[in-house]
Amino acid sequence: MLTIGQVAARTGLRASAIRYYEAQGLLRRPERVGGKRVYPPSIFEQLAIIEMAKIAGFALDDIRTLIADASGRGAAHAWSTVIPARVAEVDDEMKRLAAIKDVLTKLSTCSCATLDECGRAFIATRPSHRD
Repeated sequence: MLTIGQVAARTGLRASAIRYYEAQGLLRRPERVGGKRVYPPSIFEQLAIIEMAKIAGFALDDIRTLIADASGRGAAHAWSTVIPARVAEVDDEMKRLAAIKDVLTKLSTCSCATLDECGRAFIATRPSHRD
């Protein structure tokens, strides 16, 4: 069994983060020995799932749902229920970032004398939006 300090030291997390994950329902409540939290070695796998999901951009509520679903139906099913929506969000964000990059690329070669001239050039090159 591991103390919260040992878990924190091995994972690079603060003890307060581990307690927060417990309070949020992301980690099972640990046993207590002498009033102190003690964790089984499987705590590292549990924390790895949380870290992986956070890196993938999932919110804590999504991670909580994922963990609950996986305990009932298995990991593969749990991931398959949350991934499609997240992939769609990432696709939308990539489109938005590509548009930003396109504008920045055009602006980096700007030879306009005034901002008004830049505005006219932008208007001239964008598709018209008619109502």
